[in-house]
Amino acid sequence: MKPLTIAELVAMTGVPTATIHYYLRHGLLPSPRRVAPNRFTYDERHVVGLRLIRTLRERRGLSLPMIRRILPELLRLEGEQAFRPEIWDRVLAPRLSARRLPANRLLEAAKEAFRRRGYADVNVDDICRAARVAKGSFYRHFHSKEDLFFAAAESMAAEASLRFAARVRDGAGEEDAASALATLMAPSLPLFLELFARALQGRPEYEVVARRVVHRAMVTIGSAVDREGSAEELGADVLRDAVLFVLQRMVAGPGPADLPFEAAPGPGGT
Repeated sequence: MKPLTIAELVAMTGVPTATIHYYLRHGLLPSPRRVAPNRFTYDERHVVGLRLIRTLRERRGLSLPMIRRILPELLRLEGEQAFRPEIWDRVLAPRLSARRLPANRLLEAAKEAFRRRGYADVNVDDICRAARVAKGSFYRHFHSKEDLFFAAAESMAAEASLRFAARVRDGAGEEDAASALATLMAPSLPLFLELFARALQGRPEYEVVARRVVHRAMVTIGSAVDREGSAEELGADVLRDAVLFVLQRMVAGPGPADLPFEAAPGPGGT
C-alpha cells in the first residue's frame, strides 16, 4: 500500500480526522511517518488498526484502554487473522484475568460503594468484603481509604470520558453532546460531587485530584469533538453544557431520584 495522507486515511476508513488524532495521542495507533515539519503519512497498519478498533468496540464492547493493550499484538498478525474471534479470545484471556487481581477488585468494589453510599458511610472493611480481599492485603495496594477514593474518582471520570468519545465516533450529533455526556456521568455524579465539595472546602489533596480529573476529562472529551479549537477548550464547553443539562433536569423534574437518565453501560461497554 502506498503511503496515505490523513485525508486519504479518512476517506478509506470513514473515521473522522479528530478521532484519528485522538487515537494517536492516546497510543491506540502506531505513530505516523513524518515527511515534513507538519506533514505525516499513514500506512496499512493505520487502516487495519482503525478497522480493529471499531470492530472490537462493536462486537466485543471493549474499552479503549483494553484495545490499546491488545492492538499491537493483533497488528503483528498477517492478513485477516487479526479479525478472527478466536484470536481475540486468545489475546484477551490474560488481560481479562488481570481484572480479577485484588487491586482491581478493590477498585471496582470501591467505585460502587462510594457512588451508592458516599465516602463517610463506607469503610475499608466494607470494601474488602465486597471485593473478597482480606483486610490485611488492602494496604499492599492502597495507602488508605482516601487513596482508594481518589483512584475511584479518576477511574470513573476516565470511563465516562472514553464512552463519550466512542459515542461521538459512532455518530452522536454535536447538538446531543451535552445530553450524552450527562447521561454517562449520571451514575458517577454522587462520587464526583463529593470530590469537588471536599476540594472547595480547601482540602489540598482533593483539589489536586479534582483538577486532574477535570483536566483529563476536558482533553479526552474535547479531542473527540470534531470542531475547530483546542481539545481543552472544546472539552470545557461540553462539560459546562453537560452540568447545565443536569441542573435543568433537576429543576424541571420532581426530584433528583426521578431524573430520566438511562443506565450507563458497565466497564468495557460503549
